[in-house]
Amino acid sequence: MMERYLVTGAGGNLARQLVEELSNRGKQILCVDLTAPLSGHKADWQQVDITDVTSMANLIVEFRPQCILHMASLLSISSEASPVQGWRVNATATLELLELAAQHEVNRFFFPSTSETYGGDLPDPLPEDHPQWPENIYGATKVAVERVGTYFSLTKKLDFRSVRLPIVVSPFAPETAVSAYASHAFISAARGNPFTFPVAPSVVSSMIYVRDVIQGILQLIEVPREKLNRSVYNLHGFRATTSSIGQAAEQQAPGF
Repeated sequence: MMERYLVTGAGGNLARQLVEELSNRGKQILCVDLTAPLSGHKADWQQVDITDVTSMANLIVEFRPQCILHMASLLSISSEASPVQGWRVNATATLELLELAAQHEVNRFFFPSTSETYGGDLPDPLPEDHPQWPENIYGATKVAVERVGTYFSLTKKLDFRSVRLPIVVSPFAPETAVSAYASHAFISAARGNPFTFPVAPSVVSSMIYVRDVIQGILQLIEVPREKLNRSVYNLHGFRATTSSIGQAAEQQAPGF
């Protein structure tokens, strides 16, 4: 029997590439997003607001997913502009979806978190159990879901799994995401446009290439539960200064 995946926020930066990879692996996928289907998209697609509990419940009952990849989220800048809406989309809607998943015996539930759950200056390497005191509402919503997801795994036997992501370098990075400056630099260079970095040349950040994120997520959701020693892991690719990102972009597009 073909394994069934429900993917929320399916039109987003990471989700669209997860859907593509899962499709290539022969999985049955139901995509959920506020937007219309992406051009050339082959998977089934439903335009549904994840805060609409009744509609989400109906989708789960009809599709009977074995795994939910809950990728839908209000990003940092939008959450900061409206903390109440950010909490409603990122935290409350996720809690409701976790409850639905537990009620309908979904096997696994994946949720992407962020290194923004920590806040402040961070040690290198960064241990998973480093104190989490986020400095923005986006990070606060994510750490809240980490905790409630772990609660569901302990009390309702829902297999909750998550990774905290650093800056992701991707050709589909949201234009409004300030933290995606590395992606925006490479995209601008490829288009022959100038780019102004929003951080100083000496700033060092943890980053990861998007295809490595996709592989990391798929490896995490496929590994048997007994081989995991926690529900939430940090994912890291490499360290880079702002100036090194600019130099790398210039190597790809001389004159950038």
